[in-house]
Order: sequence, then structure tokens, then C-alpha cells
Amino acid sequence: MNDSRALATVGVAAGAGMVALAAATRSRVVQRIDDAVEHAVAPRRPRIAHAARIGTLPGEPYAHWPLGAAVAATVIVCRDGPMRRAVVPMASASLGAILTHHAVKAVYRRVRPRHAVLRGKTEPAFPSGHTADATAVLFTGAYLLAREELAPAAVIAPIVATLALTVGASRVALGWHWTSDVVGGWLTGIAVASGCAMAYERLR
Repeated sequence: MNDSRALATVGVAAGAGMVALAAATRSRVVQRIDDAVEHAVAPRRPRIAHAARIGTLPGEPYAHWPLGAAVAATVIVCRDGPMRRAVVPMASASLGAILTHHAVKAVYRRVRPRHAVLRGKTEPAFPSGHTADATAVLFTGAYLLAREELAPAAVIAPIVATLALTVGASRVALGWHWTSDVVGGWLTGIAVASGCAMAYERLR
């Protein structure tokens, strides 16, 4: 029960933070910060683009769906119990993050950085979908593997945190998103992962 309360608290806090940040992206203060980061990154973009394209991969649908399936399969094969306790949270992490970030984008129709617009990126910017999807799947998968004692939390937590941070940073490095879009993606992913972890606790 305490685990569920803690997860609910994290999920609500992350969700509220994302909504607050979404509103704040319309302020001059946040936009000035985003502009400053973009101005600093733009001259370096040709040199870091290749590494950024690699770093963004966990946020691609063809990567986070198989990753979620791999975690669910690992739990099913290595531990007894109903399949749904692994399948439902992992499927919900991918689908939930996709639905959530698209819903937010439909409300907060923020224009992307000029670099992205010039290359035909017309989908609203906030929050970063790649960041949200990767964060949700990575953190949900880490939670399941740790709770099933298939991977030490002290080892897997830093790994997935680093991957989520890398995906977010890559979106700014590639010029597809503002920095605040990425922070919104992290918060969205954490909120979704918290809900998926709660679902796992109920099904376990």
C-alpha cells in the first residue's frame, strides 16, 4: 500500500509539473531560456548530429515497443505468475505515453524551433514525444525488473536514467525540440510510468 501511495504521489507531481510547464512555455522567461539553449547548440549541430541520432533511438516506436515486449517476456519466462502483470504495464507504458503526449500537444500547440520548422516538422512541440515514450517504457521496465528481482535497482536505475536523459538531450541537439519540450517529455514519461507501476502492483 505504501508503494502505491508513493507511486501515486510521484505520478501526480510529475503530471502537475508537466501541465504547469506547458502553461509556462507561453511566457517570455521560458522562451528566452529555450532560445538561449538553441542559440548555443545551433553552431555545434553539424558536429553532434550523428551522435544525437544514435542517442534518440530509444524514443523511436520501433525501439520502445520491442524494448517493452522484451521486458515483459523476461518477467514471464523467469518468474511464475499471470502474464498480465508484465504485459499490461509494459503495453500501457508505450501506448499511454503516446496517447498522453498527443493529447497535450492537441491543447498546447507550440511551434517547434526554426530548425525543425524549416525541415517540415509541423507537429506541435510540447512535450517531446520521443522523450516521453522512452522515459515511460524505460522507467516502467526498470521498475518491473527490480520488483521481480531480475536486476538490481542500484544498477538498472542509473542506466535507464542515463538513457532517458540522452534521448531528451538528443532532441535538442537535433533541433527538433526546445529544452522545455524535453523537460515536459520527461515529466510526462514519469507520470505514465508511475501509473503503469501502480498497475503492476495491483496485478502482481
